[in-house]
Amino acid sequence: LDGLSSIKELLLSGNYFYGTIPNAIRSLVRLERLHLDANRLFGTIPDDILSLVRLRELKLSHNTQERRCFRDSECGLFFADYRGEGLCCNGNNGRTVCSDGAGVEIGTPNFCLTQALRGTIPAGFGNTPYLDVLEMSNNLLTGIIPLEIGSLSRIEVLDLTNNTLTGSIPSALGTLVNTAVLLQGNDMIRARNTDEMIAPLSLCYNVHGFDLFHHPTWCPPERNLLRKFFEEANGQEWTTSTGWVDEFNDHCEWHNVQCNEEGKVVNLTLGNNGLSGRISSAIGSLMSLEIIDLRDNDLKGSI
Repeated sequence: LDGLSSIKELLLSGNYFYGTIPNAIRSLVRLERLHLDANRLFGTIPDDILSLVRLRELKLSHNTQERRCFRDSECGLFFADYRGEGLCCNGNNGRTVCSDGAGVEIGTPNFCLTQALRGTIPAGFGNTPYLDVLEMSNNLLTGIIPLEIGSLSRIEVLDLTNNTLTGSIPSALGTLVNTAVLLQGNDMIRARNTDEMIAPLSLCYNVHGFDLFHHPTWCPPERNLLRKFFEEANGQEWTTSTGWVDEFNDHCEWHNVQCNEEGKVVNLTLGNNGLSGRISSAIGSLMSLEIIDLRDNDLKGSI
């Protein structure tokens, strides 16, 4: 990469390159578009990539290849001599397959290799304020989603689908109101128990491009309706609003909200609780509501 410091675009998608992303990528100080998707890259994503402060597009998706197994003779190394380092093996078709140590499995009589970008997503996205496309899908990335991604005010596409990311979905993503936020196919989604399947309220309420926006469990529609009611009735001034509009609280646990076994609101009792503003039309969409008590408040307007 020496001598390329003035280039603005490096577009190498779908070229079957294999190897790691070099730390020398940081020398491309004017780079605005970096496309390395659909190759055979492996290893970790270097932190140096986030020193490219002019970066607008970063595409690293689809760098996971099928697991392939080789005899030790095809890898030029006996099992007993392997010490956990990266390894390259040559199959019968003459194609060389390489992986870092994290992608090597040993099982007599084979070495099995899985090429992939792996490790954690680097922190430090606050250094890339112009980023509008970030695609890292279909790799083996682990760990949590960095909170700093929520500060990318210009981002239009955030695609982290089909990795092995864990932890909670960060509420910071709820600020990405004009973004396609794609997270399905990660351990944080598929490995949850039913009672843990809930996305941040701000993400479900603000970000219509969230790929779980219409999922009734991850983003219960009645939770959004109650948030709208809360806002229009000046909820921040209520006498008691315990649990209301907390990012990860089930709306059925909010103060004086009662639900049936299906999680539908049946009782909303908020009399003499300092409500003001107006009654939101969202209440009319709570189709299972049986009891509503809003007496002795300061609500205005028509019902």
